[in-house]
Amino acid sequence: MENLEFMKRFRPDELCIKEFKYWIVCIRKKQVTLGDTIIALKRETPNMSDITKEESAEFVEVTKWYENTCIEKFGAIKFNYIAMMMHDLFVHYHAFPRYDKKVNLFDIEWEDRNPLNYFGSVEDTEDEVLFKIIDYMK
Repeated sequence: MENLEFMKRFRPDELCIKEFKYWIVCIRKKQVTLGDTIIALKRETPNMSDITKEESAEFVEVTKWYENTCIEKFGAIKFNYIAMMMHDLFVHYHAFPRYDKKVNLFDIEWEDRNPLNYFGSVEDTEDEVLFKIIDYMK
């Protein structure tokens, strides 16, 4: 991952939860719902049509791991995935677990807010909390 703007924005070296052969899962700085992540292809390409068969196949494995982890650890009931790529030259998805009740974890009451309504307006979550979430999801 060489794109410096992407690295500065998503901090994959610090915020990685799990790395696969072709994909990396990083906690989002803005936790709209508990467990929000960025799932990014590990090579630079701006186009979804450039994803290889191998990368596509592994993406299914990545989402299975992610969904199972969020269900087991947080009680998620469904998931939303958004591929916006408005500023970055990396194929990546914003992944949002969804909940039917509040989740109390790390002395915080997490409430499911519609990700589309809050996507850019939520404040960054403190690094200390992000690192706790990362450790909990590993």
